[in-house]
Amino acid sequence: MIPASFRSRLRWPWFVAFWRVLRRATNPTLLSIHRLEVEKSDTLLQPFPATMLDRHPALFTFAQKAMRDVATPRILSFGCATGEEPISLASYLPEAQIDAIDINPQSLAIARLEAERAGISSINYSQSDQPPQAAAIYDVVFCLSVLRHGRLDAEQPQSSEAIFPFAKYDTAIRQLDHCLKPGGLLIIWGSQYDFRDTAIAAGYVAQKVPLAFPHEGPVYGADNQLRHCKGLDQFVFKKTEMVAKEG
Repeated sequence: MIPASFRSRLRWPWFVAFWRVLRRATNPTLLSIHRLEVEKSDTLLQPFPATMLDRHPALFTFAQKAMRDVATPRILSFGCATGEEPISLASYLPEAQIDAIDINPQSLAIARLEAERAGISSINYSQSDQPPQAAAIYDVVFCLSVLRHGRLDAEQPQSSEAIFPFAKYDTAIRQLDHCLKPGGLLIIWGSQYDFRDTAIAAGYVAQKVPLAFPHEGPVYGADNQLRHCKGLDQFVFKKTEMVAKEG
């Protein structure tokens, strides 16, 4: 049995801090996150790669039905983490060509291994902190639980500016819009900002998705100020032909 005096020392602030540093230094996933937070702070979005297979069946089914008349849909999984999202998409859309991008090399190594184990060859994995620069190449863009930050969920500060400002969100949205085809779907479930606050939102029409549910949590405005903590109920948007021609 551990003496009570020693147990109390385990709760001292210095020991807690030391234990966190030790965990990060010895855990490959935490170490890779810390490295990205230091080296890629300007472009890093959601740093935590938690996900699972078939996590969003309603969204995947909606995309499947929307692409039923497209022979070979081209799909982007932006922020694919450890690969469960693109692997799930491959089962819903077996004819699709899927590009899966993530900033974290540790996560991508796991993703490639899992795709190989599943015998899936239709997924192209690449490491990047932004979508492809080419214009209008995707029929569907998935960006799920990427445009948010775990600290905002945990702390819910009045202002998001110091952790994940609206400007960073807006830049990412513009990049995703640039590579999406006219008539394509932009799916941004789990964001901490409202897509309707962006300048390009006028070029999109929100889509109703049966059985899809919002990601509850803090939502911030374009001024970085907390609005509410109910999450967002609009997260699938269709790009209109008119705005694509004007842009």
